[in-house]
Amino acid sequence: MRERILQAVATEVGYRGLKFSIRDITSKLGISSKTLYQQFDSKESLVLALVKQSIEEMRAAEAAIREDISLTTLEKLKQALIILPGGIAMKDVRLLDELRSGYPEAWKCADEYMREGWSGIRSMVDEGVEQGVLKEFSFDLFVQMYIGSMYRLIEYQVSQNGEMTFKEGITQVVNILLEGICKDKSDYK
Repeated sequence: MRERILQAVATEVGYRGLKFSIRDITSKLGISSKTLYQQFDSKESLVLALVKQSIEEMRAAEAAIREDISLTTLEKLKQALIILPGGIAMKDVRLLDELRSGYPEAWKCADEYMREGWSGIRSMVDEGVEQGVLKEFSFDLFVQMYIGSMYRLIEYQVSQNGEMTFKEGITQVVNILLEGICKDKSDYK
């Protein structure tokens, strides 16, 4: 039952964002509110469970990328950095803004993952440095730049009514972080 409820919540979030109601979920599933509340004690706990599920999906996707032998280390790193926020955003950047403003426990969980869930990325970076495709750099600073860029991109997206998709924006951020902005590195001195 718990999985059915979470699936219904994910569907409703896709349609309505986080403004869905418990009644929307119960009527969609043909269950009573009591049945739902036996599984989840509040709407916040539903949203928190969805965020945790999203984080687990991102971890699985990152692991699959790391294990893909057809990709170079740099390709793995780039793909992992692009998918990282996608799961939390649940495919729509406005949801992150709603999450931040209306669901403190769920936001705390998502934010904690964004700040601390970097072990897989770190291992890809270490591998890239070891292979000589990446130079030595401050990983902690890189993480802070990525997180800061992502959060600023969220604010920009919301204020600009989505002139570019979040994925387009985060892809550009990752390209700049990994490749810089110079066309020819020999011109940069």
